[in-house]
Amino acid sequence: MVTERQIKERELRKQNILDSALSVFKNKGFEGSTMDEIAKDADFGKATLYYYFNSKEEIFVEILNNGWKMIWESIEEEVHDHDQPKETFINSLNIIGGLVRKNQILFEFLFTAPQMMPTAFSDDKNSWKNYQNKMYGVFQSLLEEGIEKNEFPKMRSDIMMRAIGGLFHGLFFLGNDKKQMSRETMEEFISTFIGNYSSD
Repeated sequence: MVTERQIKERELRKQNILDSALSVFKNKGFEGSTMDEIAKDADFGKATLYYYFNSKEEIFVEILNNGWKMIWESIEEEVHDHDQPKETFINSLNIIGGLVRKNQILFEFLFTAPQMMPTAFSDDKNSWKNYQNKMYGVFQSLLEEGIEKNEFPKMRSDIMMRAIGGLFHGLFFLGNDKKQMSRETMEEFISTFIGNYSSD
């Protein structure tokens, strides 16, 4: 019978493997990474690695699944039963921004990994893709509802989503400033950006 302690030890080993794989994928890219390198980085033998995962593809997808699930669950309560689209939009972005600051390496991976992974592992059957689609769908809906309520200026929501995505990436992944952005600063930044965009 497996004890609670053994279960926790296995969970820790598995997380150690995922953390090591994240480092290897970041440094080598998906194609350049191997199970040998992941095992070495985790300080485990290959047999231990294969006990938890069958391939680097499986590890890659597991990191994506866990990460995008975490993002969705972090904003799920915020977006539930909202009645102020702009407030919900900015609060949700701020929540995600806080997560990014705590683990920038993971979030850089989550936002860039789909471009480096094989097509066979990027289809809509993966749970990470479902979480990603739900999140993007919620944000675009919030923009559209905010436009209808005059909380946002008139604009094309799909183009605005892409523009804000680029802005968000720049805010959190460029430069060396690791300080937490306040909710007020996030609101001012987004409002100014949207105001400038809509006046063009």
